[in-house]
Amino acid sequence: MISLVKSNNRGKGEEPAASSGSIMSQKAKEKNRFLAAQQAAEAEIISLQQLNEKDKEGQAEVLAVHRELVSSRSFSDSVMTFINKDHANAEAAVEYTVNEIVSMLVLLENDYMRQRAVNIKEIGNRLLRHLRITKT
Repeated sequence: MISLVKSNNRGKGEEPAASSGSIMSQKAKEKNRFLAAQQAAEAEIISLQQLNEKDKEGQAEVLAVHRELVSSRSFSDSVMTFINKDHANAEAAVEYTVNEIVSMLVLLENDYMRQRAVNIKEIGNRLLRHLRITKT
């Protein structure tokens, strides 16, 4: 719930402005939603890895890359920075971060790095799915 500060213009039909404390609490809420989605996505990937331990077609390798990416400090930091600076919700921050990383990776001449763009998109979709579950 967003707290509001009193406004001297209330009698004139104007809405009171949101306090800086409410913005901070909203940012904290969005950061916590992202962290919860990140943990849920990692747990999901771990479960899939356990089911695919004896996979000979490379699914286990892809899952290992997904797990590494979803728990990446630089990815998390980018999402958190976007939430802080742009007062964005967690979904917007994840979408922005994914798009930024993908746009850089697809420009590279290295096939391996371009393949990481596909993995980043998949991680973004996984995180967004978990964020939709926690939407209040």
